[in-house]
Amino acid sequence: MTKQELSSLLKSLGVPVNEGITSDKNTNEYPRIVFWPYLEEDEMASGNEYQNVVTYQISFFARTPQHDKYKELRKKLREQGIHPKFQHEYVEKDPVFSKTWHTYFSVDVIEDV
Repeated sequence: MTKQELSSLLKSLGVPVNEGITSDKNTNEYPRIVFWPYLEEDEMASGNEYQNVVTYQISFFARTPQHDKYKELRKKLREQGIHPKFQHEYVEKDPVFSKTWHTYFSVDVIEDV
């Protein structure tokens, strides 16, 4: 999967999606997705060529656990052969995320450098 394919898949859910940080416009929108790169490595491809593998964290924020859009996201990932480990947390007290379910996982993508 490429970064563009990942971005398109996330946006196909029809919920606000931001790369890097949540925009001010989307701060109070639920559900919403924020994703960003946090790990990058060279991986040997065919011959002497390398490909750049980037690991993205995808954070899904909702007011309810197991939101329908989360279930739709899991289905779309499965259709692409992607089966990440999902982690869930309930954020009770926070100025921005109070009473929010935060589900997060990582996906490796191939990016050109």
